Amino acid sequence: MKVGAAMVDITPPLGLDMYGYGARLSGAAGVHDPLQGRVLVAEGGDGTTVALVVADLLQIEGRLQGIIAAEVLRTTGITRDHLQLAGTHTHSGPEFAVPSDVERDTGLAIAGAVARAWEERREAIAAVGIGHVDGIAANRRPNGGPVDDRVTVTRFDDLEGRPIATHINYGCHATTLGPDNLLYSADFPGVACRVLEEAVGGVAVFSTGPQGDVNPGGYSPEGSMVGIVVPWRTFESAERYGRKLADVAIAVHGDLRPVPADRVWGAAQVIELRRKPLPDPAVARAAADGAAKAADAVRAAHLSPDADYHSIVAAAYADLVASQAADPDRDRPVLVRISALAIGPLLHVGVSGELFVALGQRIRAALGDDRTCIAALCDGYVGYLPTAEAFEVGGYEPNASVLVPGEGEKLAETMIAFAAAAPAA
Repeated sequence: MKVGAAMVDITPPLGLDMYGYGARLSGAAGVHDPLQGRVLVAEGGDGTTVALVVADLLQIEGRLQGIIAAEVLRTTGITRDHLQLAGTHTHSGPEFAVPSDVERDTGLAIAGAVARAWEERREAIAAVGIGHVDGIAANRRPNGGPVDDRVTVTRFDDLEGRPIATHINYGCHATTLGPDNLLYSADFPGVACRVLEEAVGGVAVFSTGPQGDVNPGGYSPEGSMVGIVVPWRTFESAERYGRKLADVAIAVHGDLRPVPADRVWGAAQVIELRRKPLPDPAVARAAADGAAKAADAVRAAHLSPDADYHSIVAAAYADLVASQAADPDRDRPVLVRISALAIGPLLHVGVSGELFVALGQRIRAALGDDRTCIAALCDGYVGYLPTAEAFEVGGYEPNASVLVPGEGEKLAETMIAFAAAAPAA
C-alpha cells in the first residue's frame, strides 16, 4: 500500500457570511487561526485508489463537491465513489451560498492538495488504536444520552519509519465558539491537528465522528439558535479541548507499531429515507411571522427574561419548520449518501448528516469497534439523523431533522450491511 498526505490553507477573504448560526449579524471580521484542507490518499497493490478529504468547513456541499471531484478525477484518476469529502463542522468558517470565485478557488486548492498527496505517495505501514478523552463532549439532549469518549488514531509511516500522516476521529460538534464569534477558526479540531503535527510530524487529518446530540460542555442548542452564548465558549476553551485530544492521540500514536498493510477499498451509494410530513408552506410562513410578532410584543412588554427567551425560541422553531415546508424537495424522499473507505487497518465510514451518538455506537459495534470509525458531515448534508427515542422526547434536533421517526435506525442497519462488504484487513 502506498499512502500520501497533504494540506492546504483555504482561509477565504474577510467579509463573507459565516456558516452555522442564523443569529450572526455580520460577516467574517478577521482570522483567529487558518482554515485548512487536509488530505489522505492511498493506493493498493491491485491499483485501487482512494482519497479522504477533510476541510475546516461546516460541511462540503454539492457544488463544492463537484468542483473538487472533477479536478481530482482529472489529476489523479480517483473516482467519486472512492472519494470522501467531509467537513469538520466548524461553525467559524465561510458559507458559499451562491457560486463565486472564492468557492471555486477553495475547491481547486483542495483538489490541488489531493494531487500533491498523490504525487508524493510512497510505500507505507500502518496501525490503528483507540484512546479515551473526557472533559470535551457532553450530551445536550433534554433527557441526556450517551457520549462516545473514544479517540480513534491511525498511524501511517513510510518503510523507514518516517511519519506520513495520522488520522484521528472523535465525535463532538466543533462549536466551542458561538454566534458572537466573527473570526475564522478551525475550532478545537484545528488545535488538535496543529499540536499533533508538532509532536509527531506528518499531516494530521481529523474527521468528526457522530456528534448530532453532543457538543462541547453540553450547552443548549436552543440558546445558540437565538444568539445566547454560555461563558465557556471561548478560544481558550477551544485550545484546551484541542490539546486534550492531541495529548490522547500522541499517546496512542506512540504505542502503535505499524505493520505492512495492503487493503485499499472504497464504495459509496445513495439511499432514500422517508421525509416527515410538513404543513402547507403559506400557512407555515404565516404562523412563523405571527410567532415573530408575538415574540416582539413579549419583549416590548418586559414581562420577564424567561418569557422573552421562550417566545424567541418558539418563533425560531416556527421559522425552522416554515423553512422546511418551503423546501422544493418537501414531497420527495430524503437522499442520504453513505460511503466507506478501507485504508490498511482502518475502515472509515461516512454519512451525509449529523448522526446521533447511539446510532454511531451501534454501527461501530457491528463492524468492529477497534478498527472502524464514522465520519459525520461526509459528502454533503441532509440535517440531523436522530434516534426514534429523540423524536418522542422532542427538542431541537428532531425538530430540525427532516426525517420520520425510525429512519435513523433504518439508516444504521443499512450502513452496517453496506460497509460489511469491505474486504478483510
